[in-house]
Amino acid sequence: MSLSVSDLSFSYGTRRILEDVSFEVAAGAFCALLGPNGSGKSTMVKALAGVHRAKHGRIAVEGRDIASLGRRELARLVAYVPQAGDAPFDLTVREAVMLGRTPHFGIGPGAADRAKVEDAIVRMGLSDIAEQSMSELSGGQAQRAMIARALAQDPRVLLLDEPTSALDLRYQIETLQLVRQITREEGISALIAIHDLNHAARYCDQVIVLHGGHLVADGTPAQALQGPILRSVYEVDVEVSEREDSVEVRPRVDAAGFTRTGSRLDEPDRIPAAVR
Repeated sequence: MSLSVSDLSFSYGTRRILEDVSFEVAAGAFCALLGPNGSGKSTMVKALAGVHRAKHGRIAVEGRDIASLGRRELARLVAYVPQAGDAPFDLTVREAVMLGRTPHFGIGPGAADRAKVEDAIVRMGLSDIAEQSMSELSGGQAQRAMIARALAQDPRVLLLDEPTSALDLRYQIETLQLVRQITREEGISALIAIHDLNHAARYCDQVIVLHGGHLVADGTPAQALQGPILRSVYEVDVEVSEREDSVEVRPRVDAAGFTRTGSRLDEPDRIPAAVR
């Protein structure tokens, strides 16, 4: 397995955010990390990226415990795309993307580094704005530049924390398609924290669902996106349908067009034990 998480727990002070979470993401797999606000998604991604150091548990990339790696060594293995708003605004797009190559070169970039940067810029559709300052970009353009920086890093694990939240529908789809293509062609593991259940079902091979800091589902989209799980986790009445190896999640509405919400709507079938 390219990414392995074992019994991971994390707290902010006395407030426990993650509790004994374990899962694996194989090389070449694109995994969605789902859960409502406050479920621990962003904390999980930051722990995997080494931004947060977990107090308990183990995170390994290709068998190497990330706690034992220096920053430069870790950056050669793991690339992290934070949520929109954390971009290096005083740089041009090309300079920002070049930051992804710094773990790989010494005094300065070589021809191979520049080629990686140009390839990432082209892949993310940034060629026309490559010389613009990051401060001049829209939120969606800046986020695409941050994803290009991660691609230029040439990692074995790619971590994305809600990278499509600032993108319009076209770029959401193109970004998810590109990440899926890269994971398969280059044999890396990718994990994306995302809110859109149907995007997760359509573009990801694996789905992990967090609820209250606990892992409650881990499997294919069909295995993880089950009605009882989603109703209990999101407290919304939903209908899940499978068609031609795809899964679609829709809110169930009444005659007046309203969707039932609330913690009591799913009393008969409470959240099941973790589905794997």
